[in-house]
Amino acid sequence: MAKKGQTFQTYTEELKQETIRLRLEEGRALREIRELLEVKSDKKLI
Repeated sequence: MAKKGQTFQTYTEELKQETIRLRLEEGRALREIRELLEVKSDKKLI
């Protein structure tokens, strides 16, 4: 549950497109992509 005043991480469109490219063109795993791009969670990434 979110706390009052809590902010959430948002990702740029460019980062999302890079994620999709890495997944589709290079066949990388989501865990590897998260580590490469320093993203905490993939739930909002794709």
